[in-house]
Amino acid sequence: MRDFIEESKRLIRMRSITADGNEEVANALGDLMRDSGLKVTLQQVTHSMDNVSKRQFNVIGVLGDPLVDKKTKKGLLLTSPIDTVSPGLLTNWTETHGDPFNPIIKNGKIYGLGSADGKLDLLCKLQAAQKFRDKKLRMPIYVVGTCAEEAGMLGAKYLIKSGTLNPKFVVVGETSGLSVIRTHKTACLMKVQIGFQMVMKDARGFNRRIIIRSKGRAAHSAFPSAGMNAIHTLFDLVRESMEQGYDLKFTKLIGGDLANQVPDTAEVEFYLTAHQFEDYKKFFQELVKQMDLESQFELESSGIVDSGIRFLPDTVFECSSRIVDHFRRIAQQFSKVKDDSFSPPHSTVNFSLLRQTLSGFELLFDLRILPDQSLPDIEAELMRSVGKIGEDYPSLNLSTARDRLIPALDVSEEQDLVRICKDALITSGLPVKVGKKSCSSEACQYAMAGFESIAFGPGDPGSNSHAPNEHNSIEQLEQAVHFYEKLIERVCL
Repeated sequence: MRDFIEESKRLIRMRSITADGNEEVANALGDLMRDSGLKVTLQQVTHSMDNVSKRQFNVIGVLGDPLVDKKTKKGLLLTSPIDTVSPGLLTNWTETHGDPFNPIIKNGKIYGLGSADGKLDLLCKLQAAQKFRDKKLRMPIYVVGTCAEEAGMLGAKYLIKSGTLNPKFVVVGETSGLSVIRTHKTACLMKVQIGFQMVMKDARGFNRRIIIRSKGRAAHSAFPSAGMNAIHTLFDLVRESMEQGYDLKFTKLIGGDLANQVPDTAEVEFYLTAHQFEDYKKFFQELVKQMDLESQFELESSGIVDSGIRFLPDTVFECSSRIVDHFRRIAQQFSKVKDDSFSPPHSTVNFSLLRQTLSGFELLFDLRILPDQSLPDIEAELMRSVGKIGEDYPSLNLSTARDRLIPALDVSEEQDLVRICKDALITSGLPVKVGKKSCSSEACQYAMAGFESIAFGPGDPGSNSHAPNEHNSIEQLEQAVHFYEKLIERVCL
């Protein structure tokens, strides 16, 4: 294969944000696989998701016997997601000079979107596999890049359902600091919908417009304390404004970009009367200065509008605020039940998305639940308690439902694959680390389908993914290649 670092840079430069599709990077990886002696298939992954490109592909490389026996599991599947989250606020990408697609090498690290999660891990796997192109293999090697991992692991689910492969062992790319991940939390996305009807009407004196934008810091939603939630800070500011006596008529309230990321942007639009207008702008400037948040908020004001404004119902913000506070209290309750083998050692809640639709609001909360806690009980209590809040707002239509579920991974340390991975770590000269992680991985999908699977990969196992200045250690990338080589020797030769 061509120079590893140069290929790493080339892959980072290729945009493969989930919503935009991954065709370019899938084709590029397919070419690399062919150059490395693998038989290659591009598998188009069909779906019906809104706002997600239909150009989604799994790239499948096979070294060894390409025939799949559907009755017998054979071969080693080395797989990593090749899509990425959106980069968020570009100004937060300080190490890449504001361009997340501009790979920078500094102090033994390579920076750029997808460097840790997970394009470069797939490159490590391919680098290891191509060294066996002239060997007689007892079992085949599969190297697979999956699409749409950030949209509910769509590519992995499609690959499994298609029956294209039937491996004995599956190693899924996940930033783990070169630790074998055999357990991770359940990821549950809960959606609260607030239905109402917006009516166009005269402003009746509320004719001065204010837009306030909040800036935060993105992080993986499994590590909410590592980021700064822009929706929370905006809600707090608006609530303080109302408590000071300002009468706000809302027209827009939005925030966030992804279900599995701490939101780094949020925006509110509202109208004031003329006599409140100048006072409010002064209040805003003094408040953000007092809170030392001048760099996190910006205010835009404009003209006089007397008619044709679609105001939100007066109770919507109050209802939304109570729901947000309720989930904050749930997060506090979660912190009291701990399992120190995880980091963070408790279940978490992240307010990920606030979307405004033609008929209401959608609030999405990403819960990461410890394996020992009962998800059905948590869901039932959430539906009951949010329904109780809704009783105080008869003009609004509240509903709560699970929007997405990624089950926990819980593999026994006695499983054959875990034992083989331990041996590969030893012969690679690496510390033998078997652990747990708060983030979900595609390993759970393979485990549910009956395959022995674990997650493993180079990179900071904390909140490096889904965050600005994403990076990977060049040393760990090299060590990962060596580990995959030893793993292939044990399974396939």
